[in-house]
Amino acid sequence: MKKNKDNSMTVFIVVAGLVVLIVFTSVIAYNFISNHESDSYYAKVDEEMTAKIESVEIVDGKLNLLTTGDPIAFCVKSTRTKPTLNSLCWNALENNKASINIFSYKKYYVWIKDSEGNISEATSVKGR
Repeated sequence: MKKNKDNSMTVFIVVAGLVVLIVFTSVIAYNFISNHESDSYYAKVDEEMTAKIESVEIVDGKLNLLTTGDPIAFCVKSTRTKPTLNSLCWNALENNKASINIFSYKKYYVWIKDSEGNISEATSVKGR
């Protein structure tokens, strides 16, 4: 009886493992092969931005940002991971200028986004 129970458990484990393997393989194949449109919230690739970061400087514990074009928001982070369109770091820009309090002696990365959903490349600045 014990040998039959051990065989049943082995069969169960093998079948469960195969099911998991098939599901993961199907998901991977669907994501690599399908031609569906992306509904991601990431920036559009190869889009031209009319907005530009002109200058970023740290003065007296404030990060000052000056932009041109039509940016609608900026994001400042201490990591270089590019934000998504819905990240919590976005703040509105007014008259192409912004100023925020930061910790001195740290490196910061700054991005801007425009109304078309494009996100700039990071510009970095380090406090003194």
